[in-house]
Amino acid sequence: MEHPPRSILIVGSGVYALSTAWALTKRPSYGKTTITIVDDVRGGTFPPGDAASVDSSRIIRADYADPDYAELAALAQEEWRKQGDDELGGQGRYTESGLFLAANESTEPKMLGMGYTKSSWENAMNIAKKSELAHKVRHMESAEALQDFLGVEGHPGDWGYVNELSGWANAGEGMRWMYGRVKATGRVNFVDGRVEELVTEGKRVVGARLSDSQVLTAEVVFVAAGAWTGSLIDLRGRVEATAQPLGYIDVSQEEFEVLAKQPVALNLSTGFFIIPPQTRVLKVARHSFGYLNPVLVERALPLSPSEERRSIVVSKPLTQRDGDSSSGSTNVLPPDADQALRQALKDLSPIKGLEDRPWKETRLCWYADTSDGDFLADWHPGWEGLFVATGDSGHGFKFLPVLGEKLLDCMAGNGGKLGEKWKWKREAAEGAGREIDGRFKGLVTMDGSRGGSPGMILREELSKAR
Repeated sequence: MEHPPRSILIVGSGVYALSTAWALTKRPSYGKTTITIVDDVRGGTFPPGDAASVDSSRIIRADYADPDYAELAALAQEEWRKQGDDELGGQGRYTESGLFLAANESTEPKMLGMGYTKSSWENAMNIAKKSELAHKVRHMESAEALQDFLGVEGHPGDWGYVNELSGWANAGEGMRWMYGRVKATGRVNFVDGRVEELVTEGKRVVGARLSDSQVLTAEVVFVAAGAWTGSLIDLRGRVEATAQPLGYIDVSQEEFEVLAKQPVALNLSTGFFIIPPQTRVLKVARHSFGYLNPVLVERALPLSPSEERRSIVVSKPLTQRDGDSSSGSTNVLPPDADQALRQALKDLSPIKGLEDRPWKETRLCWYADTSDGDFLADWHPGWEGLFVATGDSGHGFKFLPVLGEKLLDCMAGNGGKLGEKWKWKREAAEGAGREIDGRFKGLVTMDGSRGGSPGMILREELSKAR
C-alpha cells in the first residue's frame, strides 16, 4: 500500500477489527481516512454477544512456545496491567492471578502438549529475567507436586509450572472498553448489517453487500470477521471455523472464596482449563481441535478474478445469529464435551464434587483456526484492495491492546517476524476443507496446545445427546 487509503471498510467488530480501528485513529498518516465498521448486531451493541471474545473471561499470558508470540503478549500485558478506572486493566477488567500450565507424559510428537509447555516455560523465564522476576516462575517435576500445588485429587498433569506474572481478563468488559475507546474518537462509523458478500469490480474488491441490498464501498476492504470469514472468502485449507465447549456452574460464597484465590489452570495435553471466578459462577472449558459445522455457502469470494463464484462447503459458526435458537441447539453440549468439562473440574479444581453439578449455562465458542496456530494477516494474493485478518486460533483476545498496530504494520509491508508468520500460505493444507468420500475433512491445528479428537462434526455429536 503506497499511500494511506481515502477510505477503509472493516468487516467485523471483534478483537482484530476494533484493535485495528483504534490503531487507525491513533496514526497521523490515517488522519484523513474514512473508517467504517460493519457487523451484524441485530439492533444490539457492538461487538455482538456471540463473538468469540465476548465472554466472562479469557487467559492473559505470555506463556507461548513461540518466542515471537511470547514477546507480543508481554507487550500486551504492559497495557493490561494498567489499573486506572479509564485504563484497559482497571475496574476488574484484568486480574493477575498467576497461571498454572501443565502437560501429560505422552508418546506423541515433541510439540504436542509437553514440548509446548516446556518451551513456554523457557520463554516465560526469559521474559521474567529481563525484569528480575525469575522467582515468579517456578516449575514442578511430578504429578504429585502439581496435585499438591492445586490441592486436587484428579490428574492435573505430569510436569508443569506456575507463572505468577500471567492472569486473566473479563473479556466482555475488555471488548466493551475497546469499543468505547474507538467510538469516542468520533472517527469510526458503525453500521449494523449482515454482510452477504464482498463486491468486486474487475480485479478489485470494492465493498460489501448487506442483506438489505445496501452496498458499502471503500478503497480498502479489511475483512476481520473471525470464524465467519470463511463464508465470505474461500479460505479452505487455510482457515476454518471450529467450536470449542464452555460450561458455567454456580458455586457457593464459601467455594467462591477458595476458587477466586486459585491461578488459571491449563493442561495443554487435554486442553482443559479453569479460570478463577469473578462472581459466584465458575467457567470451565476445553481448548480443543473443535467441532466442525460444514454447510453450503453460496457467495464466498473465489481465490482469483479468473474463477467464478460457486457454492462451496465450509465449516461455519452455529450461534443464535446463525441457527435456530428455539431448538436450543446452540446451548447444548455434545456428550463428549460434557464429559470432558466434568473431568476438567475433577482434575483442576480443589472443590470436590463440582463435576456432578448441573450446568448453569453452556456455550460453543467459535475459533477461526489455522493448521499451525499462526494468524493470517495479509493482502489477498488474488485480489486487489482486500486485506484479510483472521485465524487467531483462539489466541487473539490477549493481544487486544497491541494487535491493531501490528496489523497496520503488516498492511504497510513491514510486519517483521510476525508479519512473515502471518503471510498468506501459498499451499493450502491438503484435503482440508473438502468433502472426501462424502465426508467433510477438517483442517487440524497442530500447534501443540489442543485437546480432544480432531475432525468431529457438530451435528453428529449433538445427535448423540438426543
